[in-house]
Amino acid sequence: MHIYQPKEDWIPGEFASLLAIGDSWFWYPKNNILQALAEHPRLKYPFRNIQMLGYNGAKLEQYVFGKYAKQFAHELRPINRKYYSAVLISGAGNDAVDYRLGLFKNCSAANGPEQCIDESGMDAFLGKVGTAIQALIFHIRRAFDKDGLQPDIFLHCYDYPVPDGRGFSLVSLKVTGPWLAQAMDECRVPNDMALRKAICKTLMDRLHDEFLTFADSANKVHLIDSRACLVSADYKTDWDNELHPTRQGFKQIIDQRWIPVLAGLGYAN
Repeated sequence: MHIYQPKEDWIPGEFASLLAIGDSWFWYPKNNILQALAEHPRLKYPFRNIQMLGYNGAKLEQYVFGKYAKQFAHELRPINRKYYSAVLISGAGNDAVDYRLGLFKNCSAANGPEQCIDESGMDAFLGKVGTAIQALIFHIRRAFDKDGLQPDIFLHCYDYPVPDGRGFSLVSLKVTGPWLAQAMDECRVPNDMALRKAICKTLMDRLHDEFLTFADSANKVHLIDSRACLVSADYKTDWDNELHPTRQGFKQIIDQRWIPVLAGLGYAN
């Protein structure tokens, strides 16, 4: 098993079979989706070697239109793409924060999530996310079509987070949170955790529905639905902070949501 970072040389005989481009759910230090996936006992051996792209704090559009575009294009060159059976794409959390979670600037009088959602802002956010996903899929298909190949493409949504204001502290990272509570404070959302959690649920559901428009099993585009997976009585058992599950949380998402899909496609036993 080896998870390769950008520009890291592959170990002879340990070539990466999965290309994973994403933000912190792939890159979160020590525990993340890729680590949990590579360590899962049911995942078949060739797929335990993964090439990572992107970084913590990355936005979806940056994978094709910004700072990570060259890395992405490099991995789609013939010399590299011949090794990849599938491409994993993760993102949109940082984009959502940029759009203030799609909320009105003043939600102080809101009694429910629908009274906080600025539909024009939400539409702009989802449109930006959808454009980036569409471009990523286009570039993947365009590259592999030259070889007569069609790799599986895996998208995933997030689970329902708790906007409790918890971030994480690492000197090496610029983005340490909190993210959700801060955005809600800026939009004057009442300090009502039930309301704030309902807003997060609405946001995750909207994001899932946007990703779902690209899911097409006939064309090998698959959506992993992570929602309502982390349901421990003490949510801190599942969530390390506002946006990132604990090691156990990530393992649970992989076991319950990823492995059944991967097994059906021959990637896992």
